[in-house]
Amino acid sequence: MDENRHPGDRALADRGWRGYDLRATVPHLAVAAVASAVLLAGRWSLAALSGFADRAGALAVYATALAVWPGLLAVLTYRAVTYTYRLTDRALLVDRGFLYRPEPPAWLADVTGVASGGGWLGRRLGVGWVRLETTAGRVVWLTGVRGAGKFAAQIRETAAAAKTCPPPGRPG
Repeated sequence: MDENRHPGDRALADRGWRGYDLRATVPHLAVAAVASAVLLAGRWSLAALSGFADRAGALAVYATALAVWPGLLAVLTYRAVTYTYRLTDRALLVDRGFLYRPEPPAWLADVTGVASGGGWLGRRLGVGWVRLETTAGRVVWLTGVRGAGKFAAQIRETAAAAKTCPPPGRPG
C-alpha cells in the first residue's frame, strides 16, 4: 500500500497510463497509401475512353483516392487523442472517448489472463495489443499500445498483488 494513503482510503492509486500510440497508425497509413497509388495508377488505363469519359473517370478516381485520407486521419487522430488505458492498484480503466459508451472498470482481483501481441509491422514499431480476461467472462482489448508486452507484464504483476491483498470495501 502507498505510504501516503490512509488505510481506509478507497481511491485508486495510479500504476501506469497508456494510450493509442501514433506508431500504431503506420500500418493503416501504409495500406491507404498503397490503395491510393493503385487507384491513381489505374487512371492511366482509362486513356482509351473518349475525352469526357476520360476527364470524368480521372476526376472520380482522384476524388475516391483523395476522400480516403481525411476520414482515415480523423479516425486515427481521434484514437490517439482520446483512447486512454489507466492501470491502478485495483482496476484497469479504459476510456475510448465520447464516441463510445463508458466501460466499467476491469477489477484486477478478477483477472484470469493477460496476453499481448501485435502484427509483424506493429512489433517492429514497438506497438501492439493487450487482451485482458476476467472471471465474469469479460474480455477487454487494448489496441495501439506502445510496449504492449511490458504493459501486459505490469498488469499481471498488479493483478497478482491485488489478489493477494484484497482492497477493503471495493466500490461497485
